[in-house]
Amino acid sequence: MKQAAQLPAVAQRWPTLLGLGFAALSLFDSEGGRSLAFVVFLAALIYLGTAVLRKPGTVWALFIVSTAAWVVLDRLEIDPWPALVGGALTLVVLGLAGGLLREPLLMAAQVPAMLVFGGAALLALTLSPQAGAFLVAAALIGHAVQDVLVWRAKQVVARSMAEFCMVLDFALGGGIILLSL
Repeated sequence: MKQAAQLPAVAQRWPTLLGLGFAALSLFDSEGGRSLAFVVFLAALIYLGTAVLRKPGTVWALFIVSTAAWVVLDRLEIDPWPALVGGALTLVVLGLAGGLLREPLLMAAQVPAMLVFGGAALLALTLSPQAGAFLVAAALIGHAVQDVLVWRAKQVVARSMAEFCMVLDFALGGGIILLSL
């Protein structure tokens, strides 16, 4: 029987490459670290949405839809924050009503993670640009730690998303700190 051709090692790390690409574009296109608060919020929202659905494979669809919605609203100069906060609150309620807190620890942790990371993102917007940037950087690095746990446990989201998000979050968090010094 003929063996299937193996992808080159670099192609197998496509989530890492995608995360680095998104981080570079985001840092290049940002108006300072504080403006990247939406990345923290979306990361927590996407993870929570996936946990509420209890279908790790849906995470990429949620990522694409939420990122596209953010870009469209931003281009139309419509403040996306009310929709994001409303969506997060709706998912928290659905998760609580659906028994998400009775799921395994990493699944259940998505409810408080949304509150912590979402709250940090919102708080960062009220702070001075430099303080807000450092809070966004800390929240991104904190979410990257969660990404590592999710990736290792193979729970909550598809491993490819956890890898992508861990690289994106660490790179953005570190990049924000370096650019803010």
